[in-house]
Amino acid sequence: MRRHRFALFWATVVEIMGMLLVIGGVLLAGTAVTLDMPWGSLTGQAVLERVLAAVVLIVSGILAGGPLILFGEMMRVLVAQRALLTRHSRLLAQLARPGDEATAPRNPSAADRLLQRRS
Repeated sequence: MRRHRFALFWATVVEIMGMLLVIGGVLLAGTAVTLDMPWGSLTGQAVLERVLAAVVLIVSGILAGGPLILFGEMMRVLVAQRALLTRHSRLLAQLARPGDEATAPRNPSAADRLLQRRS
C-alpha cells in the first residue's frame, strides 16, 4: 500500500468532499427551515414551503456528495485489488519455481500454466 499513497490520499480527499456536501445539504436544510420562517404568524403554506425547501436541499446534498463518496471508495477497492493481485502473482511465481530440479515434474504445473503470458 505504500506505493499507492497518492491514490489513497486523493480517495480520502474525494470522500471527505462528498461527506461535506451531504452534511452541507443537511445544514442548509436546517437553516432554510429556521431562517425567514414567519414565527409570529405561522401558516400551513409557509411551513410547507420551508419543509419542501429542506427536503430539496437534503436530496441535492445526497445527490451531489454520494457519487464522490462512492468514487473514493472505488479507488480504495481498486488499490486493494492491485495489492492482492501482486501478492497472488508472487505466490504463483513461488509455486512455479520448484526447490530442486531432481524432484521437479517434467510436465508444467498448474502455476506454470497460470503464469504463462498470452500473446
